[in-house]
Formats: sequence, C-alpha cells, structure tokens
Amino acid sequence: MTAAGCRRAGLDTDGHRTASCYSRRCRACGRLAGVGQPTLPRCACCGFRTGCTTCPICYWTDDGRSDVDDDVVTGSRNGDLSLADARLNFSICGASTPRYKDLVRAPRADERP
Repeated sequence: MTAAGCRRAGLDTDGHRTASCYSRRCRACGRLAGVGQPTLPRCACCGFRTGCTTCPICYWTDDGRSDVDDDVVTGSRNGDLSLADARLNFSICGASTPRYKDLVRAPRADERP
C-alpha cells in the first residue's frame, strides 16, 4: 500500500482506518491497520465477517442459532434448514442451500475471519 492509496496513515476524515488499509501493516505510517477497530460479527454458516443479517457470501440468515443447537431445525428465517446442514451445503456448493448458488458472491479480503 502506498502513501497515495492510504491517505498517509490510512485514516479517513474521522480518524478511523480505511478499508483499503485494513488488516495489514500500512507502508505509509508503519502501524498495524485495524488495531483497536471493532470487528464485525462472523456469519454462523460460512464464518466470514460481513455484518449482515443475511450473509451475501453464503445467503444464511442469522436467526440466533449457535454451535450448541446447530442441528436443530426451528422453521424460522431459514425454513427447514439446520445450521449444520447449511454449513455442509456451503462446503460443498458455496451457498447455504443449492438454490442460492446464483445469489452468493465471493468474500472480500476485509471479510476474511
């Protein structure tokens, strides 16, 4: 990252790190980018940090389930799909269910866990 691409220290007008300088050492200022910044929550299905209710990477809708009850089908926002099944589908086809394969996108570098 160059000084021109980073706005010197990678800070925006409010003093926060910019996304272009995120999660690596800034060449312009030498400090670690993203240190002290709040992190986005991880998607329960794919694990990427999108911060969305419906993840654009796997199309899982966050319904509050955790690893403890990942095999339970609640019939809520994700219909008849359990979190364990959605994770398996994501590892096989890249989406929480095969019908969403055309709606998902690849993760950006700043969304990686």
